[in-house]
Amino acid sequence: MLLLRAARTAATVAAGARRKPGLLPVAVAGLSSSSGAPSGGRRRKGQRRGEAKPQPQPLPAQSEVPSKKKSNARSAKDRKARLVEEAQGPPGQEIEFELVKLQPEKPKRVVKWRCATGCGACCKLDKGPEFPTPDEIFSDFPEHLELYKSMIGPDGWCNNYDKTNRTCNIYEDRPFFCRVEPKVFDEFFGVPRSKFDREACSACVDNIKMVYGQDSAELGNFKRVIKEESKKHEESMKEVQLLDT
Repeated sequence: MLLLRAARTAATVAAGARRKPGLLPVAVAGLSSSSGAPSGGRRRKGQRRGEAKPQPQPLPAQSEVPSKKKSNARSAKDRKARLVEEAQGPPGQEIEFELVKLQPEKPKRVVKWRCATGCGACCKLDKGPEFPTPDEIFSDFPEHLELYKSMIGPDGWCNNYDKTNRTCNIYEDRPFFCRVEPKVFDEFFGVPRSKFDREACSACVDNIKMVYGQDSAELGNFKRVIKEESKKHEESMKEVQLLDT
C-alpha cells in the first residue's frame, strides 16, 4: 500500500509539472547551475565536481610536423659547412691552393733486343765481383755449372771465343745458357717473356760497360743496333694494327 501510494504521489507531481510549463525547465536549469557539471552530460571519469571539461588540443598542421628527412638534410648541410670552415682555417688567414696539371702518361718506348755483331762481351765468363757468381746462377743446375766452369779460360774469356774475329767457334752448337732467349732468361733468372727484351738489353749494356768501358765504341754500336731494331719492330706493330682495323 505504501509503495502504491508513493507511486501515485510521484505520478501526481509529474502531472503537475506537465500542467505548469515553466516548472520543469526551471528545475533542470537549477540542477545544472547547482551541480556545476557541464551542460554536455555526465562527468568524465576522474573529473571533479565543478571542473571544466578539458578541451581537446588541436592537431598540428602538416607543415608543423617535424620532418626527419629535412632534419637529416640540415645536419648534412651543417657537416659540410663545418668541413669547409676547417679547410679554410680561421678568419683572416689566407690559404694558397696549388693547381697541378696532370700530365698524360707517356706510352713506354718499344724496345727490341738484337745481338750486335763484333761485340763478344757476353763471352767474358769471369765477370768479376759485381756480377753473380756461377755457383749462384747455376745453384739448381749442377750439370750446367760444371760445363760453365770448364769453358773459362785462364784470362777469364770463353775457350771457344775467337778474340781476333770476335766470333764464337761453336755458335750453332753453343750451350743452353749461352743463348739470349726468353726461355733461358725465364729458367735461370725468372724473367717473364713480356720483360725479356728490356732485361736482355740491360744485361748486354752492363756486360759491355764492364768489358769495354762506359764510353766505348762497342757500347755506342750496341745502342745504335737496339734503336734500329726497336724502330723496325714498332713499325711492324703499327702495320699489324692497321690490318686488324
